[in-house]
Amino acid sequence: MESIQDKLSHQPFLQGMKPEQLAIIARHAREVEFTKDQVIFRQNEHAHQFHLIVHGKVVVESYMGRAENLPLQIITAGDVLGWSWLFPPFTWHFQARALEPVKSIFIDGASLLLACEQVHSFGFELMKRMAQVVIVRFESAQRQFFQSEVSIKIMGLADPLHGDEMEAPSNEQSLLEKLETHPFFKGMKPAHLKVLANASMISNFEKGDVIFSEGDPANRFYVIQHGKVVLAAQSTGKPEVKFQIIGAGDLLGWSWLFAPYYAHFKASALESTQSLFLYGTRLREACEEDHELGYELMKRTLKVVIQRLQATRQRILDNSNVEANRC
Repeated sequence: MESIQDKLSHQPFLQGMKPEQLAIIARHAREVEFTKDQVIFRQNEHAHQFHLIVHGKVVVESYMGRAENLPLQIITAGDVLGWSWLFPPFTWHFQARALEPVKSIFIDGASLLLACEQVHSFGFELMKRMAQVVIVRFESAQRQFFQSEVSIKIMGLADPLHGDEMEAPSNEQSLLEKLETHPFFKGMKPAHLKVLANASMISNFEKGDVIFSEGDPANRFYVIQHGKVVLAAQSTGKPEVKFQIIGAGDLLGWSWLFAPYYAHFKASALESTQSLFLYGTRLREACEEDHELGYELMKRTLKVVIQRLQATRQRILDNSNVEANRC
């Protein structure tokens, strides 16, 4: 019989992981099964685990009580289910329910977080894989949202996550000081901030300036110091749709993290904007050399993407409720 570690090695999410890294996961994993319509986890319950789906289909949905639940996504064999275990408040934002008999590998995420802090090479590898999964889901949710013209008209643009919480940047601050005070980097080790400063420069954009276009090579990312940036996308045969605003304190761009390294959306300055521009290619090399830095950077990026994904899913739900009330 195959060991749990052997079974983990066959999962797409973990393929290519080193045996010693798979061994860490295997210590906190077990096989589980669910019957049709069985709830795998419930909305607002404590989140401490995730699943690798081996067989069957799972629906991620918003629990509506007396009304019919609203489906958000179908998870199938080879997919990852759940990431609320990664960051406080460690509660499920949605419900997961088996659409048919399901087999999965249950993994204790709380224990893995401890392992990530102890073995940074493992933490970097795990967070890198989680970030790629969440980014793909986020981009899918965004497309689902902006393909509905009525949703944009009803809901308008999403507000920035941080907005005007940051103080306006001072011209007297050094690059290192700007990094130290930015919410995305706050609390990072001085040695890591120096590495980031060596890969950074200040970028200023005037209202209407295009920062990058959909399909452009993605070899950089930005952290917004002041101002606002609007994100837009265009479907074949349809006009451009503006779907989100990024404000002071936010992160802009993460396509530099994963191949094929091209921008999935267009970003333009909505007003006069100052940002810190970081060279993604140089940072990828630095992360591979220093896994603690890679773990920290990937973890912070993952947190931002999860926040954006949850906000986008909530907007989809809000739209569904508005449209249902209009019928």
